[in-house]
Amino acid sequence: MVKFHFQLEPVLRHRAAKEVSAEQALAMAHHEYNRRLAMLENTRQRLEAAFDVAEEDADVLGVAYLSFYRASLNKKIDIQEKDVSNAGLVVESRRNAAVRARQERQVIEMLKDKHLMNYKREVAAREQKEVDELALYAYQRRLDNL
Repeated sequence: MVKFHFQLEPVLRHRAAKEVSAEQALAMAHHEYNRRLAMLENTRQRLEAAFDVAEEDADVLGVAYLSFYRASLNKKIDIQEKDVSNAGLVVESRRNAAVRARQERQVIEMLKDKHLMNYKREVAAREQKEVDELALYAYQRRLDNL
């Protein structure tokens, strides 16, 4: 009996590898998003801590320094918010690419399943034909022996 051979198996392996690669890219993008989000949260906490500092105890230079520090943190927060937004867009595009790769692999897998079912039907039909021929041969031998 001939073993089942799917001719598009290399394509299926390629698409599976592409799916794994897309999922890894998604994981890396998600990690980068989380890292940028943590940096933003850290900067916001530092700004909040800078507002908690009592200005009455500081001299004029200390107050000016604190004001510049807060302004610097505000600018940094704006930049980091844009970075987080961009990282979110990258995550979304990587997620879409991963979904597309998964769908492409599943299409080939469904095709493989259809071919396997056809192969099994053909094998079953051949086996049934052989059994029918053997039964017919045995019946004819019995008729000849009578």
